[in-house]
Amino acid sequence: MTAPPASADVAVVGGGIFGCSVAWHLLRADPTLRVVVLERHERLATQATSQAAALLTRARSKPGQMALVARTYAAIEELGDVLGEPVPLARVGTLHVAGCERTAADLAALEGIAAARGLAVEHIPPDDLPALVPWLEPSAVERCALMPDDGITDACGLAERYAKAARIAGAAFHTGVVVGGLAAEGGRVTGVETDRGPVVAPRVVLAAGAWANLLAAPLGFPLPMAPVRSQYWITEPDPLFPRRHPAVILPDASAYTRPEVGALLFGLRERAAVSADPRALPAETNGYAFEDDPEGWAALEPGAPALQRFFPALERIAIRHHLAGFSTYTPDGAFVLGPAPDIGGVFVASGCCGAGIAVSGGVGEVLAALVLGRQPPVDLAPFDPARFGSVDPFDPAFRATCAAARSRKTAG
Repeated sequence: MTAPPASADVAVVGGGIFGCSVAWHLLRADPTLRVVVLERHERLATQATSQAAALLTRARSKPGQMALVARTYAAIEELGDVLGEPVPLARVGTLHVAGCERTAADLAALEGIAAARGLAVEHIPPDDLPALVPWLEPSAVERCALMPDDGITDACGLAERYAKAARIAGAAFHTGVVVGGLAAEGGRVTGVETDRGPVVAPRVVLAAGAWANLLAAPLGFPLPMAPVRSQYWITEPDPLFPRRHPAVILPDASAYTRPEVGALLFGLRERAAVSADPRALPAETNGYAFEDDPEGWAALEPGAPALQRFFPALERIAIRHHLAGFSTYTPDGAFVLGPAPDIGGVFVASGCCGAGIAVSGGVGEVLAALVLGRQPPVDLAPFDPARFGSVDPFDPAFRATCAAARSRKTAG
């Protein structure tokens, strides 16, 4: 662990997957930049990134999100070429399942969007489902479509590849460095204050996840997001779960699944999601225990019946592991990407809304373009940090609106 440099062209605050991707994309676009990434933990990508289910679902109802995911797939290919080694990606496909007329209509619309974007779509007759996904109950399925080119990844492994490529390109990563605040003068950022001394930088990328508002709000640009509990469960291994089968999206059950080494990982969106005040979070939320439901049973119980309709074996399959962490959600379920309002030189990469891994490549590319004063390849208006006007991200009522966005989420 070494002290960060006294100055840099760009300081990236946060060494999760967003920060690592931004660093690589900056140097990919301009190899002359002096880029420093500051991470307060001893290792990169140990917080929200390490807790992600990491479904790389391409078909989405919002074109901006689809474009960002497409860039992630392109980035994975490029990283493999740059590093001369494979990047973790299992192309298992995504099976979108509808269990009623309403969700079947939604799925038909999504299929149209996917086809219009040139994505492969395969209709799977319910009778063929047992061979593809043995645990899925065919009689519960009204309509299903397989997106065969989708994949799942190892979130930490992908973040590490972004960081490795960024280091090769010249980025400096400094871990164990706590950023205590942003420095500004005359309406522009001048750098960051750390426990190892100041870093002078005319441009700062804020990619600090659940803690981002602790740096943004004091400088006068509170971000419209809150940390919201995100959790999933992993079953014991069982013959019902092939080592390789598609990820499954179940909007009727507010659930998703993915294969997990002979077991099944499944996530449920709580009917009343839980948010947290960023000021009350510990320095490390990986393994953070929620006082109201530390083992996840209270959240699993009300959601289990809807899931069991599609997954009857849930009643007998033992749960091996439960993981709960934070994703940052906004009231409209859209990311927070773009220049900070009223403070020049600050750029925000946050508000992942449970899709941070899938959009990480796109986020890196659009943030790099903004930092360099170039036109980003994706319309960022839906993700504007100022789109809600003035907000109080610490207010319980506002945090409740962010939590409700997670409860409403049905996509992967």
